[in-house]
Amino acid sequence: MFIHPTATSNTAHPASARGGFTLIEVLAALALMMVVMAGVYGISGAAVELGRSMSDARVIETRVTNFVTVWRDYFETLPPDIRFTGGVNKTAHNGAGTLRIEGGKPPFAWHRALQLAPAVELAVENAGSGAMRLVVRHLREPERPLRPGDYEVMAEMPLLEDLDYMNWQYYDAEERKWFNNWDPEKRPKPPLFLRVRFRLLRDARVHEHVFWVANDLAEGINPNAMPAQGGPSANGNTPTNNTAAPVNATNRTATAPLR
Repeated sequence: MFIHPTATSNTAHPASARGGFTLIEVLAALALMMVVMAGVYGISGAAVELGRSMSDARVIETRVTNFVTVWRDYFETLPPDIRFTGGVNKTAHNGAGTLRIEGGKPPFAWHRALQLAPAVELAVENAGSGAMRLVVRHLREPERPLRPGDYEVMAEMPLLEDLDYMNWQYYDAEERKWFNNWDPEKRPKPPLFLRVRFRLLRDARVHEHVFWVANDLAEGINPNAMPAQGGPSANGNTPTNNTAAPVNATNRTATAPLR
């Protein structure tokens, strides 16, 4: 039997039968993929940034907590016969100047020789780029002092860096006032309380703490000597209407609210 070959058809196939995508469909698919990938990377980047911020916040909180703990233990165990000088040599803008304490066991002594230092100095100084830092200096008497009270630096170490500002205030139990400076020639006794207020550049919170000074608990506290409402004026001689930081016997630090 003879079979004739099938004739080739010249009829075009319908559009629905062809394979592949049009250019518009390809561009739309690429655009959708880019949107999805951008969303995924955005969420990942936000999570990484959040983790970094939380880590920085924990580091800052740990630094402040350790600093305040050491300061509280130091001030509350000082003997009452120390020589206390505060608010001198203000070289940094918004700084508290220098706080010098002669006598007592020096704090932040990372070497055995520093534990015998007769005086310690805490100073707020410029650190460059608009920042300040708090440093501790252990002092010793020079072999040939030019005048009484001269000291030379044995060692120096930064305690708090990247400070926006830091100031100290001193409470006189006899006058019942806060002062911005403390002259031992005018007030031989150390202040009853020391108030510290500071803020870090990377932290929006204002930290405020109040410390008892010079082991006053050994002799008892006169209730009439507790701080009244008010703070020091610009010259440190008259009280203002600012509310004093709260102090109690169980928690001896007071943290200011966010601002």
